[in-house]
Amino acid sequence: MAEQEEPQLWQTAAPVEFVPHIDERTEAQALLISTRQGAGYEVAGGQLGHALMSRATHLLMDYSQSACAMRYQIDGAWEQLPPMDREVGDAMLYALKQLCLLNPADRRSAQTGKCTIKAGKVKHVLTVQAQGVASGERVLIKLEPVEVPFKKLSDLGMRDKMIESLKEQLNSDGTVVVVTAPKATGLTTTWAVTIDAADRFIRDFQSFEDEENPEPETININPNYFGGETGLTESELLRKAILKEPDVILFPELPQPDSMELAIEQVEKNQKQVYTRMVADSAIGALVQMLPKYRDSAGALVKRISAVLCQKLVRRLCDQCKVGFEPQPQLLKQLGIPAGRVAMLYQPFVPPPIEQQVDENGRPAPIPPCPACNGRGYIGRIAIFELLCPGEQLQAALMKTQDVNQLSQIAKAEGHRGIQSEAVLTVARGLTSLEELKRAFSGK
Repeated sequence: MAEQEEPQLWQTAAPVEFVPHIDERTEAQALLISTRQGAGYEVAGGQLGHALMSRATHLLMDYSQSACAMRYQIDGAWEQLPPMDREVGDAMLYALKQLCLLNPADRRSAQTGKCTIKAGKVKHVLTVQAQGVASGERVLIKLEPVEVPFKKLSDLGMRDKMIESLKEQLNSDGTVVVVTAPKATGLTTTWAVTIDAADRFIRDFQSFEDEENPEPETININPNYFGGETGLTESELLRKAILKEPDVILFPELPQPDSMELAIEQVEKNQKQVYTRMVADSAIGALVQMLPKYRDSAGALVKRISAVLCQKLVRRLCDQCKVGFEPQPQLLKQLGIPAGRVAMLYQPFVPPPIEQQVDENGRPAPIPPCPACNGRGYIGRIAIFELLCPGEQLQAALMKTQDVNQLSQIAKAEGHRGIQSEAVLTVARGLTSLEELKRAFSGK
């Protein structure tokens, strides 16, 4: 009997359904019908189904002459997959480009398109970014859940004490709150959950957004659009909206200098509040980046910034297979953990070499991978947060220097716990490992 071929990954998962971003229903149906007739529709549906089943957030496809190399990003770390036959990979990409309203015949230009996919009742936005490269073509596929999977700050891993402090800052008057994170590490999610933690039922929240890049809808937040077909600039729109006397002005992207000046005026004169978000590696780093953008209003802005929230994502240890060990006093000292405070730290389970995986009689007995994390040692991610509430000394220093180390020392003297100290606390709580901190903080 001939050996049965091993099934491909796309054949091992329930396929997703595709919903093209076309308003006209009959046009959307026609596109689906024509795409289904191609060989790649089934492959694309199954491969994306497998990606979601594996908890992947990104799929990277590198096309060469003979094959299509594939990798998943799971919990922020890349994992290699078996390569896909070039012909099958081509068919899959052709279908995806059709469904995302791109030009399937163009394998050279930079193209970006979107559609929605459904796996059961769960919807994801699928973004396809394709770019011709010397060896062929590189395609990055992003899978973003339509519903934010986290509802509360505690779901993201924030400590109760910090939640209390942040809520106090979010619900104060006459202040500016900045939410920040490094690039591609969940800033959008943290922003959404942070806003959700603010009291939006007794105050009027107005958000100022580029019409071509709108934010997801949020209850009790009124969006105002500039750019695109509105014919309005950000500051023109803000001037009009100020007449309605909003309590909280939201800028999902750092505003233009004239808009910030207007907003700060409202903060100072009328005790209004401003929330904004930006990409930065730390809370101090955010301020150092932000202030030069607003030279004319920097002094007023520094005095009004009451809180800068920054986060970094790390992988969460799998509770089913993590291994505890008693830390040496020297290690605790290095970490700044007082002796006797923590009896046990944890690390991922690493199986011994295959030749050592034997039973009591010396016969081979491979250790099966943990069913919860599939042998990765980690499952899901957790955010490490720092909440900087600048004191008078730090405010004064920010106007004189951009030296992050010097500013960090001043913040520390004012009682601020930096993101690295918070990271050590996350290890002490048994939520992640020292190895993972090294990986996350080295930027690898």
